[in-house]
Amino acid sequence: MPFDWYKPKIPEDFKKKIEPRFVEMHLREIIERARLLFNLRYPKELAIKRIQDNIAWDFELSKIPPFYNDVPAIVERVYSRKSPYDVFG
Repeated sequence: MPFDWYKPKIPEDFKKKIEPRFVEMHLREIIERARLLFNLRYPKELAIKRIQDNIAWDFELSKIPPFYNDVPAIVERVYSRKSPYDVFG
């Protein structure tokens, strides 16, 4: 007899609603990590590698997310002391 909680019943409209939040959360995390590494005087190239390695480790059991490729642009924006939130706009 299978248990109900083995198969989640999440409405499709709710899944679509929360998907952008997942990406936004990770982009904010990338920005915060880049700022921290910048403030610690970490070299830009090593900061990019470290953040990308962290993302690869977080998603080692699944597919690497698309925002992995955005890391160099975000780090560049943070290290140039411009607003990192304008990277995509």
